[in-house]
Amino acid sequence: MRKINSEPEQSPLLSNQLTNQTSNQLKNITSNQETGSGYGAPLSAYLHSRRRFLKVAGGAVALAGSIAALPLGAGPLLADAADFVVTSGFPAQGTYLSPVKAVGQTYNAAGSYWEVTKGDATKLTFEIRGSKDGASFSEWFDVSIDNFEGPDHASTTRTFGPLLNLNTPYIQFRLTIPSGVAVKLAGITFIDTAAGPDLSAVPVSNAPIVASTKPNIISRAGWGANESWRYSGKSVIWPTEYRTIKAVIIHHSETSNVYNADPSVDVRSIYRYHAITQGWGDIGYNYLIDWKGNIYEGRYGGDDVVGGHAYQYNYGSIGICLIGSFKTVKPTDAQLNSLTRLLSWKAYSKNLNPTGKAYLIDKTVNVILGHRDVIATTCPGDTGYSLLPGLRSQVASILGGTVTAPTTPTTPPPPTTPTGTYNVDLKSITFSPTTLKLGDTLKIQAVVTNTGSATIETQDPPPGFVYEEGQTYESLAYDKQTNKFRVAVDFAGNSGVSHPYRWGLGKSLAPGASATITGYVKMKTVRQVDMFGGVIQEYVKYFEDNVGTTRISTMAAGINRTAKAPSRAADPNIRYFPETGHNLGYAFRTYWENNGGLPMFGYPLTEEFTEASDTEPGKSFLVQYFQRNRFEYHPEFKGTKNEVLLGLLGVKQTAGRTFAKATAIKDSSTKVYFAPTSHTLGGVFYNYWKANGGLPIFGYPISEEFQEKNPDDGKTYTVQYFERNRFEYHPEFKGTKDEVLLGLLGTALCRQKGWIT
Repeated sequence: MRKINSEPEQSPLLSNQLTNQTSNQLKNITSNQETGSGYGAPLSAYLHSRRRFLKVAGGAVALAGSIAALPLGAGPLLADAADFVVTSGFPAQGTYLSPVKAVGQTYNAAGSYWEVTKGDATKLTFEIRGSKDGASFSEWFDVSIDNFEGPDHASTTRTFGPLLNLNTPYIQFRLTIPSGVAVKLAGITFIDTAAGPDLSAVPVSNAPIVASTKPNIISRAGWGANESWRYSGKSVIWPTEYRTIKAVIIHHSETSNVYNADPSVDVRSIYRYHAITQGWGDIGYNYLIDWKGNIYEGRYGGDDVVGGHAYQYNYGSIGICLIGSFKTVKPTDAQLNSLTRLLSWKAYSKNLNPTGKAYLIDKTVNVILGHRDVIATTCPGDTGYSLLPGLRSQVASILGGTVTAPTTPTTPPPPTTPTGTYNVDLKSITFSPTTLKLGDTLKIQAVVTNTGSATIETQDPPPGFVYEEGQTYESLAYDKQTNKFRVAVDFAGNSGVSHPYRWGLGKSLAPGASATITGYVKMKTVRQVDMFGGVIQEYVKYFEDNVGTTRISTMAAGINRTAKAPSRAADPNIRYFPETGHNLGYAFRTYWENNGGLPMFGYPLTEEFTEASDTEPGKSFLVQYFQRNRFEYHPEFKGTKNEVLLGLLGVKQTAGRTFAKATAIKDSSTKVYFAPTSHTLGGVFYNYWKANGGLPIFGYPISEEFQEKNPDDGKTYTVQYFERNRFEYHPEFKGTKDEVLLGLLGTALCRQKGWIT
């Protein structure tokens, strides 16, 4: 934060307001730090003094603009009921001066935020000043955006400034609004985190730095992290992810340089600002270091957890925050000593070359770098940034020859010789739903078995990881690790990174072991694309590929084919089904009634509509979905038995699954063999198949009989799949028409397309 000249008509606060406690603390700081911080004595009495003022009564000075206390949950992020929020009265361009706010509560830090309806929110200037009496004010402090920090799920609709360590009874803010920016609201949140463990007496080690020795790190419990802030109800707001560490990014908190006896209050205020006010669900930094040299555990999750300090560059990096503002002031000697201690230990334990380079997401960077090296920010301040070359050399000297990391990115080492032989079998890979709306998530599920004699090792990202369409394993820093196995997914026409979506197996697989791997891709473009998958041993070979090819259609949001339609039964050629709210008419009605009706096809689930074929690329047909199948209208066969054809829903439902072929047999009256699909059909299923339409209605069998759980009722039945349906045997109905029932494959397909739940 930079100091802004005070307005001439405002008188400064009295310099003797500095408390004895703060004065004593400042005696320990060198004179250049005391005078070079940019914060003069008039405001220092309230810049994070540990003295608490009494709650102040009274209203704000009446100025233009309406003040609102946003309720919890209002807007895209949380706002405390006590926040100072202005929602109107902003000029189209120029300066806005807020009313004076009598805070009416104790607090130790203030955070700023604003929203715009037009223009670039980062171009707006936000300034804050404080007062002890509502009349005499401090200088203005600029809290406009600079740090550009956050995890992937950070909001894009609200902009935040850095924290200001302030606790004056009165506060006011000023906006400078550039042309083309329309302000919706602006606010200040008041953070009170004084309550917590008292760490003022915690000793800081001055022992010689040994790289292999872990420094003392104050745990989250030790500094008083409120773990409930990480949850919304029973759900974790920000689930943990893990990456191999390649680099360390140095930050400053850009809070004011006040050296209070118990700096843990600063850590708690940053945590609350990140977790609650900004809605992240946790603190963004992996570690924080205060002016005394205390090192604090930051982000929940332990070693290698992905932080929220540099957007996409969180992946593969550690974020270390020096608490304070180091644009013109150096960190304290104790702070730098602890930073060197932490960097040495991390470089040793992660095999990082402190003077080397690393490829991080999309650029080559120093292994020890500043926030500004990856994001357009001044962080960690000009003075802080100038210290990095010396830190790299110092850490390298401490490590000596204990680190073998390369000085520049290199190609991976050659594969090692395994104990045993590698082989895998991709049992199945499925994609669902096959039709999605923009923003929906495609689910990929694969079953992999180790059929070799060597144990299969794997790597990240773990099962369950969600890609955004357009991201790749490379862009998210999941670089290939030689000999490690992953499920790999690609799509037809891909001209970028081959098989961009890759997931680890979640565990090592001993010979004979299997794993089910589920991954996700959030779809962001309207298109049709054929997706397929395989299993890859990185830098070695694909063991299987082009498996489970499935056409995925992404539609514009808002299309729901199963939404109920008004009756058109006034037309004698149309029948309306109130059970599902859909009409059935003309050629489709004739086919439905002449070929088994309700028992064979079920109720209609949609109206007629035109849909791209999932079996004949480039073609579209008039279709209608039913509970047990899909009708396709073929005008080229008008007047023949093929004018209406049934969809190959059995083939669709089993895409990616492999069924063992049957041995050819001599046909009999009770069992036959179908050479086109190499499967047999016999017994009750054969009798049902012959009596209810045979080949035109059901197609060839594509599996043998086997046991399978019905997804609709959770019960296990003897089933057999056909090109157009699935037979289920129900012994409880033996001797009745319901002894064999057809699967609800039309319903299942509508569910995969996201039309029904």
